[in-house]
Amino acid sequence: MKMTTISFLVNGGRVLLAEKKRGFGLGFLNGYGGKVQEGETPAEAAVRELREEASITVAPATLDKVAVIEFFDGDDPVTECHIFFCTAWSGEPQESEEMATPEWFDRAHPPFERMWAADRVWLPLVFGGQKIQAKAYYAKGIKEMSRFEHMPLT
Repeated sequence: MKMTTISFLVNGGRVLLAEKKRGFGLGFLNGYGGKVQEGETPAEAAVRELREEASITVAPATLDKVAVIEFFDGDDPVTECHIFFCTAWSGEPQESEEMATPEWFDRAHPPFERMWAADRVWLPLVFGGQKIQAKAYYAKGIKEMSRFEHMPLT
């Protein structure tokens, strides 16, 4: 199973989201992230992806791991995703080749209709302060979520 990251820039009750412009997740709002490269830790990959996709600088110590979620297409593993919150960065988040111009949203009412189906289940948990390990199963084709299992992150 390939390892990936998603990082959410958070400021109080707000979260920064951007629409994916290409590749996996095209058209969905999300945080910033991508594949962990050989020799990288998930935190190092998150720092790199934030630099590449949002043009900001983040110190690894400012990342707070809030979840590790394994995503499945039917029973086929897709990715093990390490999810971080970041509350401190340098620079102003910008549009990139990968991500559209970012927008701030209320964490209590994110635009779930523009996001992945599983986000409706796990984001309220982590926005509510829980740190989780989870498995998100999508029906084959990754259109609808079929089940979600989680426990505290250890």
